[in-house]
Amino acid sequence: MKIRKRYILLILIALLPLLYLVHPDDYCYGVTEIIVIGSFVLLFVIVFLVVLFNNLYGIALKKELFNYRPVLIAAVYTVVLLILLSFHDDNVFKTPKLAFKSPTTAKTNVRLTLFKDKDFEIKTLYKIHRCINKGTFTIKNDSIYLRFNKKYDHNTVIDSVYFYNTSQGFITPTTINSIKLYQ
Repeated sequence: MKIRKRYILLILIALLPLLYLVHPDDYCYGVTEIIVIGSFVLLFVIVFLVVLFNNLYGIALKKELFNYRPVLIAAVYTVVLLILLSFHDDNVFKTPKLAFKSPTTAKTNVRLTLFKDKDFEIKTLYKIHRCINKGTFTIKNDSIYLRFNKKYDHNTVIDSVYFYNTSQGFITPTTINSIKLYQ
């Protein structure tokens, strides 16, 4: 069975959206990434149609058999892409322990999810994009201490220490812009 270059090209183009949909570390996701993923999908569709019409041309003129490989590649690509698009923002391999959000009076919408393996994920939602930061946490009394995987000096929205209220599900930062809110 001979693997042709066009099938390898089709598979490589199908793998390109993984660069924007699989996030092992901190990331931001917004309109720009959706446009890039859409352009990769469009490129895949164009190459798929070229390969498919080339196969149909071979069937009509050269009396070849129908080659199912491009259709199989397209079907697998569609299923995997839809699964990744629907679950790319969720952490499906970890079990959440607690989940908190910022109060509605806060300037930005922050959602903190604590997992059972002492990892956390904090989502900062902006108007046109969202940023997800990850790390480990410890809980002492009514405070959650976050240790981020990467150090961000420019991010003034998220804090490393939060007070939490489990009955309402809210978190309150202890400092904003290096100004201590609580002593």
